[in-house]
Amino acid sequence: MLMKRIFLLPHNFKKVGWAILIPTFIIGFMMFIDGCNGFPGYLMKGLDPAGGLYRVLDSDAMTAILNNIAIIGICAGSLFVACSREPIEDELITQVRLNSLLIALYLNTAFIIVSALCFYGLDYLYVMIGNIFTMLLVFLVVYEVKMWRLKKSLRDEE
Repeated sequence: MLMKRIFLLPHNFKKVGWAILIPTFIIGFMMFIDGCNGFPGYLMKGLDPAGGLYRVLDSDAMTAILNNIAIIGICAGSLFVACSREPIEDELITQVRLNSLLIALYLNTAFIIVSALCFYGLDYLYVMIGNIFTMLLVFLVVYEVKMWRLKKSLRDEE
């Protein structure tokens, strides 16, 4: 059977993607907990408010820089991981990838519907900021779990 061409990145991009995704996700999550106000305030408790480092970390420029680093890093990193080839890319892997994408689409749509019914005003804005990444991140979780199960079942058969 002739397999359709799938536009995936080379396998090496997966490692680069994880190296980008993990630190930027941690930065973004820490900022999200603090209300998306730039550098997390709970990490600056020991700093002198009159000091230069405190002023730099608390500045509007640092807020913009960290927001951009978190958003671009999470998007690029998760895209690199999600769209990288496996070492052996065959029809079964393609099917797992497609099923994972559909599950992520269904879950993301359900999340949007539930959050539209439950959150209003500024809370809804915070939920939608988190929703920027949920599709790709849910896909990554579902895909990695399915690939782990597939590899485990293949090892058990041997």
